[in-house]
Amino acid sequence: MFRRTSSSQSGQVLIIFAFAFIGMLMMLALLFDGARALVLRRQMQDASDAAAVAGANVIQGLSPKQCSATAGPPPGAPNAAITAAAKASVAANMPDYPQANIVVTCASTPSEVNNLGVKVKLGENSPTFFGSIFGGGPLHVWTDSTAINGAANFNNYSVVMLNPSHLTWPNGQRGCPSFMLSGGPTVRFDSAIYIDSSCTAANGGAFSTNGNSASLTMGNGALIRIVGEYKPQALTISPAPLNGQPVKADPLAFLSAPPVTAVAPASPLYLRSNNKLVIGQGNSSSTVVLEPGVYHGGIQLKNQSIAYLHPGIYVMDGGGFQVGAGQKVYAVPAANCTTPTNCVTDATWATTCTGTNCGILLYNTGTTGNGVGAIGQIQIGAQATFKVRSYLPDTGADSTILQNGTAYHNETYRHLLIWQSAAPIPASNYVQPVMELSGGGNVFMAGTVYAPSAKVRMGGNSGGSGGDSIDLTLQFITWDLELYGNSNFYFRYNADQFAKQLDYGLIE
Repeated sequence: MFRRTSSSQSGQVLIIFAFAFIGMLMMLALLFDGARALVLRRQMQDASDAAAVAGANVIQGLSPKQCSATAGPPPGAPNAAITAAAKASVAANMPDYPQANIVVTCASTPSEVNNLGVKVKLGENSPTFFGSIFGGGPLHVWTDSTAINGAANFNNYSVVMLNPSHLTWPNGQRGCPSFMLSGGPTVRFDSAIYIDSSCTAANGGAFSTNGNSASLTMGNGALIRIVGEYKPQALTISPAPLNGQPVKADPLAFLSAPPVTAVAPASPLYLRSNNKLVIGQGNSSSTVVLEPGVYHGGIQLKNQSIAYLHPGIYVMDGGGFQVGAGQKVYAVPAANCTTPTNCVTDATWATTCTGTNCGILLYNTGTTGNGVGAIGQIQIGAQATFKVRSYLPDTGADSTILQNGTAYHNETYRHLLIWQSAAPIPASNYVQPVMELSGGGNVFMAGTVYAPSAKVRMGGNSGGSGGDSIDLTLQFITWDLELYGNSNFYFRYNADQFAKQLDYGLIE
């Protein structure tokens, strides 16, 4: 009896071991075949990532600068050059991969990519060794990669202030505060405010006020984010600012300056004046039509003079741009203003200069010091008239030409209105000229004001004790910012009228 029971148990163990061994083999098979599939997927992911970037690299060289010539959503088929670049990249990284299995499309999600994204999908069957023994087929492996190259809509903001604070510098240059409200303005911003100054409340605050009746209101969901601290005064703020926030890097730091001088083989912008252009010499007023180009020594209006600016890029190479009380500046379409006698008036400007035909960019540059070539001030004085829209690098809406007579358009400047060069860089012994924007109810501006190394002051008092109601579609990216006077400022946010940072690289 004992021997029969022992023999029976041995047989049962053998059967259990046989089934367990088969299970172990299947697990080893899965591990081996799965590892091969993972290695293949890693190779394909690297190849699709590189291919998406290679395709995106082509975008800024196309006309229009977008993935598909057919806008969406969803966009149409990618430009042939994009597809070719992506497939060439895959061939370089995976020479044996079938070109027919490479799927290149224009990204339609997220919606903010604005037809600037390239998506590459790769798929292949990973062969199995053990899996086929057990009746399993090949493992299907696929990857998706998306890269972007252009100005998307990922970030919304009304103000970015770039002064990080320098406590050892002289008063007025420390960034304490970087954002100041003086007097009694009533201010509303539709979108976020970022303040990079690290000043604490104890040393003046990164944001403060010296008035008793000012108020600042933010639009729906918009916040004030401060690296340092807000120094509370009598100012009413809704909602309350957030302290201790991360730094917001300069979103337009990628921009390259307009071609002021010749750099072989490129030609510079057309030279319009070798010396400071003064409009309204002596005691006489003057009315002129100006063309885009380089103005050495800048431009100054005097004596009730009027300047009509055809669309394009105006470079103030030293000397700045000054418009005093009683002077008038209008951006106008080239077709509607060929001579001073047939141009617009205050009553007709709004319907003549639309958002598609009269954009200008004032670029202010120069050297340090006070001599010839030194960077001058952009100054729009109180009771001046200044009605302008931001730059549009579109054929028919841009009259800019190079010295050799060919047209010049720069997509990266789209919707820039005023740009003061980052150089000369602020230092303990140097400060750039302050950009003064006044004029009250006689001013219309739409676009981005970019002064990464200069303070911008904007005020309005001309409407009496209550000030003017100043309704502007303006975005500020500046070193410091001060709003003053007794006016009601409403800074509207419209992403389609502001300069956009270039987003580049993989996003998926």
